[in-house]
Amino acid sequence: MLDTSMLLRDGRVLAFTDCGASSDPPVFYCHGAPGNRLDLVWIEDAFRGVRVRVVSADRPGYGGSSPHPGRGWNDWPDDLAALADHLSVERFAVMGWSSGGPYAVACASLLPERVTSAAIISGVTDMGWPDAWEGYDEAEATLMGIGDEAQAVAWCEEHYGPDGARFFSRPGDLPPADVAFLQDDAVIAGWMPTRAEAFRRGIGGFAQDITVQGRSWSFDPGKITAPTRVLHGEDDPRVPIKHSRHTAEVISGAALETFSGRGHLSMLAETPRVAAELIALK
Repeated sequence: MLDTSMLLRDGRVLAFTDCGASSDPPVFYCHGAPGNRLDLVWIEDAFRGVRVRVVSADRPGYGGSSPHPGRGWNDWPDDLAALADHLSVERFAVMGWSSGGPYAVACASLLPERVTSAAIISGVTDMGWPDAWEGYDEAEATLMGIGDEAQAVAWCEEHYGPDGARFFSRPGDLPPADVAFLQDDAVIAGWMPTRAEAFRRGIGGFAQDITVQGRSWSFDPGKITAPTRVLHGEDDPRVPIKHSRHTAEVISGAALETFSGRGHLSMLAETPRVAAELIALK
């Protein structure tokens, strides 16, 4: 696994990991919120086993990536395209989990000549759709509703601390699949220690990310031509399954695949298989 960074044209740093063999076809992964480039390194062997290379970058303000004040939905595809150029990758698949889901949709919409296929796993849909707010996580919905980056940072500092340390102590009922996921030895040793990396620069990246998430999509999912898969756990307590139903409806040719007995976190275990299937769709 390569864990490094590059310099973007505007002087910002973009930190990323590159997992798997460089000769294998690439899938660019968009992490959740909070999340970071290390989200999937704990299952690198699984990606190697299905002969997929997975590249994952920190969005602005997370981990090792510079902040990007005032950014919007359309900025991330530009950053990802610059990363692909840096790695000499012309065409690639995209995959996004949770809050990373709409970023995968944005890339498929705005980079049609480069994105070969896409997957949205347990993804948040367009919050401009009125029904998206019903049943959504109360704290996150409150944060999205603030609508101002500076005020969102202040709210997060009050509730989670400037370093985000209190975020992971949030109460919440988890379905059995997610409880089992968090008790798995590989997850305990490989994934959980990486979660704090999201807040290495403080709470600002998360606050901005959720602020952007609360805005209507500024790109058109109806323009997506790449084969697209939408997947969701039937026992997801975090992102209502109707989000994935809506996303599948607005992307031509997309169909929702649901997973019985899967929650939100436990869907991460599906990513190696999904990545391999994305490559096969090319």
